Amino acid sequence: MLAAVLLVGSNAFVLSPILSEVAQGLASEPFRIAWAISAFGAATAVSALTFAGVIDRMPAGRVLGGAALLLALAQGASAISGNWVQLCLSQAMAGVAVGILLPGTYATAAATAPAGREAARLGLVLTGWALSLVLAVPLAALVAGQFGWRMVYILLAALSTVVGLGLFLSLRGVLGESVMRVSPWRALRLPGIGPLLVVMFTFMTAFYGSYAFFGEGIRAAFGLSVQGVGLFVLAYGLGFGLAGLGLGLIAPTITRGYLLLVLLGITTSYAGWGHALTAPVTAFIAAMIWGILNQLGLNALVVSLTRRATGARGAVMGLNSAVTYAAVFAGPVIMGPVHASAGFVAVSGVAAVLILAGALVSRKAG
Repeated sequence: MLAAVLLVGSNAFVLSPILSEVAQGLASEPFRIAWAISAFGAATAVSALTFAGVIDRMPAGRVLGGAALLLALAQGASAISGNWVQLCLSQAMAGVAVGILLPGTYATAAATAPAGREAARLGLVLTGWALSLVLAVPLAALVAGQFGWRMVYILLAALSTVVGLGLFLSLRGVLGESVMRVSPWRALRLPGIGPLLVVMFTFMTAFYGSYAFFGEGIRAAFGLSVQGVGLFVLAYGLGFGLAGLGLGLIAPTITRGYLLLVLLGITTSYAGWGHALTAPVTAFIAAMIWGILNQLGLNALVVSLTRRATGARGAVMGLNSAVTYAAVFAGPVIMGPVHASAGFVAVSGVAAVLILAGALVSRKAG
């Protein structure tokens, strides 16, 4: 399941660093190639709302393995795309697969964890995001430089095939929790789900809005190259990954008080960037702390959602994925004008306000 999240993160992140190479290879403009990212995000959100509930009714191995194989097919289609339209359509197919694979993985990780170990299991599974950021993205740039951008998607397709077969075999005995179809709208009416999804939206909007301009903030503060900025992205990924490993050992009890405390910590982290950008060392440490706290926050939110969704975990995780990908769109849209007028510190200040608002809403989650 960790490998499944690694696949999702890799497909989501690898196109950005090779955008120019893909545009050149398809005789197109970079902005048209970037539309493939939008197609992927939109298809993921729609798929999550439409299909994620199948995990509640069908064997997990069949659902997750099939979704991973569909992702492999989409990545193979991306590799042989002849123009930007075909690439967008291929990435839309990848989004359909991810809309099933990601919420299904979260739901299955929580459902198969021993009692009281949900946070530990999810902490390890969520580490796939960090691995995709610190391993897949640099490797994609290296492979594209040496063998061309199509090889990146060929390798991803091969990896997705292996993971798909692994999910089929390793989850053969895991059955769905319900024989009835639970629609996302019905799942939304479950106690506590609505407020938690609002918190997730503020959490993800703050992150994606800030992350979109994080590199520019670092470059403006210290005059670094692209490679230099990458070290700070690495710091974030290390913090996120190390926190996931720590959760696997400590397995904290996720309560409303714990979630509130973590959200307040994240608020402080965003609010502190004005001081952190005074020196490279403090910025590196701040980025690592940001990663640690975001892992704790995402973990606590997913665990809280799954605990309130017994019998409808797939549907609720589908709602969660739809909310997440809505935030992928909303974050940069909200933060773009802020960054243009006042810079990254102002962006992080708005992010702090969003997280604080989410913290207040979390008190109503019950």
